[in-house]
Amino acid sequence: MKRWMLVAGLMCGTALFSAAPASAHSELVSSDPPADVTLEFAPIGVGLKFNQDINESFATISVVGPGDTQWTQGTATVEGPDVSVLLEDGLPNGQYTVGYRVTSADGHPITGSYGFSVDVAETATRPDAAAQQSQGGATSPAPSTTPTQAYDPNNPSASEDRPPKQNTMMLLSIVGLTVLGLAAIALTLVIRGKDKQ
Repeated sequence: MKRWMLVAGLMCGTALFSAAPASAHSELVSSDPPADVTLEFAPIGVGLKFNQDINESFATISVVGPGDTQWTQGTATVEGPDVSVLLEDGLPNGQYTVGYRVTSADGHPITGSYGFSVDVAETATRPDAAAQQSQGGATSPAPSTTPTQAYDPNNPSASEDRPPKQNTMMLLSIVGLTVLGLAAIALTLVIRGKDKQ
């Protein structure tokens, strides 16, 4: 009797240990981007890692962003327990939801979803414009200058911008010569008048 009880106990223990691995189904163990994270850059893809190999024929990943826009590019790629998909370029700022449906190697379907955010600063997306503004503010075009022709007193018509002082001296010289000429004429007339007398 004791022998049968011992055999029955061993059989039950063996059944329990053999059933434990079969009940352990595949599940998601990590993701990139991680869940509930806020990224300061736009990711180029999404990667999921499970605790068991995934069937290549039944793996899909969707990434839905602002305006219910689908941002996945192409189909999902499976490499053992890793499943990944590329994303379109230029993800805008906002909330994103990653949805996945895969099938493990033992035929167990796995579905789930999680979210992440993208918040890229505007200054980081336009470095060239900021650099151009910085360079434009640091330098300014030099004012253009036109050379002025020097005044030649022997050729007054050579320059339109004659110095005021030289113009005054020329006028005084002309007046002086005129006065001297008149005085000489008057003196000549006086001398001739005396000779006639």
